[in-house]
Amino acid sequence: MQRGLGLRQRAAEWLDLPPDALMNVARVEVVGRFQVRITNHRGVARFGPRLVVVHLPTARATVAVEGANLVIGWISRDELVVTGQIRHLRFDNGERC
Repeated sequence: MQRGLGLRQRAAEWLDLPPDALMNVARVEVVGRFQVRITNHRGVARFGPRLVVVHLPTARATVAVEGANLVIGWISRDELVVTGQIRHLRFDNGERC
């Protein structure tokens, strides 16, 4: 599996493309402390004014956006924008110790 991932990474570099263009990963962009854009998401797991949890393409992986006055400003099949007062981003790969 690792070998295939390396091949995709090398292909992205060779074609001068961002890694997420060829791999099944999410792109998380943070704009200041007021906006987070997640591309290639797999849906919203939890939503509230202080916490938004979004499923990522990797099995059981999530990203949690924590803050205040959080709203989903835009959502489509593959893109989601959370706005508000962003305080923390937390990534969880779903593995248990």
